[in-house]
Amino acid sequence: MNMTAIQPKQRADTLSATEPVIQEFGTKLQLIRDRVVSVANGYQTGVYIVGRPGTSKTFTVRQELELLDKPWVNKNARMTPMGLFEFLADHPEHVIVLDDITSLFKNEQALQILLAALDGQPDEPRLISYKSKDRDERIWFTGSIIAISNIPLRHDPLARALGSRIVMLEHEPTDEEVAVFIRHLALQGYPELSPDECLEVAEFLIAETRKMDQRLDLRHLTKAWQDYRQVKQGDALTSWQDLVRSSLQKQIAEPVRAISKDEDKEIQRQLIKELTERFPNDRHSQLAEWPHGKSTFYKRLKEVTSTARMV
Repeated sequence: MNMTAIQPKQRADTLSATEPVIQEFGTKLQLIRDRVVSVANGYQTGVYIVGRPGTSKTFTVRQELELLDKPWVNKNARMTPMGLFEFLADHPEHVIVLDDITSLFKNEQALQILLAALDGQPDEPRLISYKSKDRDERIWFTGSIIAISNIPLRHDPLARALGSRIVMLEHEPTDEEVAVFIRHLALQGYPELSPDECLEVAEFLIAETRKMDQRLDLRHLTKAWQDYRQVKQGDALTSWQDLVRSSLQKQIAEPVRAISKDEDKEIQRQLIKELTERFPNDRHSQLAEWPHGKSTFYKRLKEVTSTARMV
């Protein structure tokens, strides 16, 4: 088990090299913090923060909200338009953090709800309505919305309308800035690890990531430190370097496979079946939960109906 120590001169050189670049990266993180404050304190109704993954967007937003004396709530993973409406209804005075819910911003009904929630003055109630065959609900929303994503807003009219109602913030630090920030974090230490140990792992992670032609990701840093801890505690026979390397290799060895058109259609048919079972004889509610266009809905519905008749 190779646990070599960082030499004092190497640590001093690292400290000296981080100062100017860490200030630049810190300026970008401060911009996120200031936008969080602008939303939480009623200067803006919302902000859409977009940028590469693993660059401290979500961490910075949550950290700043924890410091503010404002109610806030976080939501991630998948959310339907009706789910969004109910979430806003349950938290009408909160700062709503929508973390990497790409499906919402691809759905016309969800965008319309967000438009209503954000259309108005920050200090005034905004009316949001949701109407279907069996329900006609209205809420007054006085909160604000912080959306965090790795994907920019689309360029269709609804998305452009949403973009005109909120502040857009692009967070795209360079790899050099992320590398310097990684070293900066390493010098602060980690539970059960000294700054020297953390810096050794950080330098290895940076070198291996570049060797594999990947972009640096802060989330990989914590994983690497945990691999080091595991080896240090004697809970692994593999070297920590091989553990870290295997984790990075997995990132490129298993790319996400793009689904075919036929597979996509089959997924849509399954969703049609679910919607018709959940909302029988209620076409308005079915369409409200449908994430694609109306013409596509009726095409898939016709296919599902024709298949059912043949069985």
